[in-house]
Amino acid sequence: MVNPIDKDNSSENLFSDNESSSYAFVKKEIHEENNYSTDVFSVYGSDGTQLAAFDSKEAAIAAIMQSGLRYISLH
Repeated sequence: MVNPIDKDNSSENLFSDNESSSYAFVKKEIHEENNYSTDVFSVYGSDGTQLAAFDSKEAAIAAIMQSGLRYISLH
């Protein structure tokens, strides 16, 4: 007989709400204003909330790490 698993208390549930909110990712966006296009690297939290925007990907990643968040790369 198979033992039932309580999904709420299972150790297989890898991310609790607190853990998943500590991740952030960078998304390259192109903005065009007055016939001048610039690349902007936006930082988003794991819930999809935009947190900040930077001129370079390196600056965005550095800000994530300095904020105590964990950078994840989405390919």
